Amino acid sequence: MKLVLSEKELGQLFVMMMLAAVLFGISGLVGMLVMQWVTRQRYAKDNIDKHGISEVSASRLGGAIILGLSLGFLFIRFAIGYQFSDAGPLGIPLWGWVAFLLSSGLGLIEDIDNDLLSPRLRLVMLGLFFGLTFLIWPEVIPSNIGYAPVDWLMSQPVISWIITVVFCIGFINAINMADGANGLVPGIVFISSVIFHSVSGAYIWEVLSIDSGVFLLFNVISGRLFLGDAGAYGLGTILLLGGFYGVNNHWISVEFTAVMMCYPCLEVVVSMVRRTLSGRSMFKPDNQHLHNKIHNRLKFRTKSRVLANSVTGLLIAGASTGVAFAGYHWELLAPLDRAWGWVFCVQVIAYFAAYAFLSRPLLEPTHITED
Repeated sequence: MKLVLSEKELGQLFVMMMLAAVLFGISGLVGMLVMQWVTRQRYAKDNIDKHGISEVSASRLGGAIILGLSLGFLFIRFAIGYQFSDAGPLGIPLWGWVAFLLSSGLGLIEDIDNDLLSPRLRLVMLGLFFGLTFLIWPEVIPSNIGYAPVDWLMSQPVISWIITVVFCIGFINAINMADGANGLVPGIVFISSVIFHSVSGAYIWEVLSIDSGVFLLFNVISGRLFLGDAGAYGLGTILLLGGFYGVNNHWISVEFTAVMMCYPCLEVVVSMVRRTLSGRSMFKPDNQHLHNKIHNRLKFRTKSRVLANSVTGLLIAGASTGVAFAGYHWELLAPLDRAWGWVFCVQVIAYFAAYAFLSRPLLEPTHITED
């Protein structure tokens, strides 16, 4: 374990601690200290080139920290007498706990012992977890989306169960795929938590907004902590269930949810189609994602190993979930407004335009030397 910090690392830590204290109070300071301690450990480290974008050795336990801190804060509130709703333990429906614990536990195994479970086995296990959850808790499956053909399909129990399970597996893998660009997935989780807390008032979203916000600061400034599979699986499950719950309770529209989660969903679909058309397995990872292409352009403009990565993540998170927050916060559109569908269409067009532009050959900078 490395105990001595360099002058640069001490400066980073001071900035992160100050921001955490100002923005999130004592909870932010506690979270920042825990994250700093974990990054000094030798276990659960990612290879620098794993994501094709990071240039800093980082820990994969960021998601586990967010989940652990959130559970800890929930239990502390319970212990001091906070009155949760009667929806389930700590105000969360029981089968929501089951889905979250199973999926995050699966991811944590992979974080601790990388490649212990094959990708195929993880997909099968996720299918079993979500299949069991929605079999016992079918009420959470969206059934009144607002489009007659889709609503008819979702009214058929077996068909709706299959569609929901497949969608959940795809979404979890979309979140996992995007982890690597600093601030991208943490930004989506943070902004989504703020939105969900605003429309539902549930305390879990307040806790998640604090913990994911602290992680966002740490991830963007230092680049030494990723969500990892526990974070992608666990937080992805929370976002899924939160979105389903919000749609079913008429807090948000499907179109608004699509705008919030635009990038990971669009990127995973495009990636699968692109790989299939090129004759490769649609499940085999590559570094041809939009965030890779944006990063490749930005890294030629900075000498920092972290800045280009962080700007990439924040830019994409802002253009997806950030758009939903801005429209909602400034009351441009209500969360239930169907006009969010047009906003989603603009996001899709912008994605393909950016991908086409950034796919052009990148010219290496010319260096002129003197004899």
